[in-house]
Amino acid sequence: MRRNRFPLLLVFVLLTSQSIHANDQVENTYVAHLGELPGLINPDGTGAFVDFVRYLDEQDPTTKINIEIFPIHRAINGVVKGHADFGLPAVRPPSNVTHLPFAFSEVSFGLVTHVLYTNKALPLAVEELWAQPSLYTIEAVPYYMPFEVQRSHSIQQSLLRLAAGRIDGFVWAQEEADMMLKALDLAMIKRAHFADFQDVFVIPKGESGEEIDAYLTQLITRLRESGELTAEYRKVHRPYVNWQP
Repeated sequence: MRRNRFPLLLVFVLLTSQSIHANDQVENTYVAHLGELPGLINPDGTGAFVDFVRYLDEQDPTTKINIEIFPIHRAINGVVKGHADFGLPAVRPPSNVTHLPFAFSEVSFGLVTHVLYTNKALPLAVEELWAQPSLYTIEAVPYYMPFEVQRSHSIQQSLLRLAAGRIDGFVWAQEEADMMLKALDLAMIKRAHFADFQDVFVIPKGESGEEIDAYLTQLITRLRESGELTAEYRKVHRPYVNWQP
């Protein structure tokens, strides 16, 4: 039996040395706070968006991205408070938003299809909403909408308010809202393509934000030029899918 111990010890030493060598390659560690999105960013660390960040992490052996998942407001606040280097999800606002306590990455890694959800009994065309938005009560995320809206506190709550006729419309990213719409089985809801927004990272303001922005820009640019980025991103968000409940 003793003669078998040396080979096992040798394997252990080799594996240990490889692990130490791999850790020696890591020069920078970043913390990413991801906000919960049912189906895409789940509290247990699963979901297509989580997989996408893990994919980004695998691209550079000199960096390590540690992923932490919180409710969306806490994820963004983690970036603001300096507990995280960047956060997700976010889309670029249509204009420069300086009053927010955080910034957005210069680079975008894809386009997020947003859908206008309305009540079939109270029809509202996308063209009508764009032409006279002040006439309608719309729930969405205020900072990236091109006109004034009411804040949506949750996808489920907004869809239920819409179904009850308490609001005129709800605008949200296609995949997240569609999953909730199917789960709620709301047949009285109508879908229409609203707009495509740039998917971006939330980053800190100031010098720390500039540093992480440069890293993210270099990483995303390299992946886009290689042709790999589009295929990976499609696992998270796709172009508009024309279907009705």
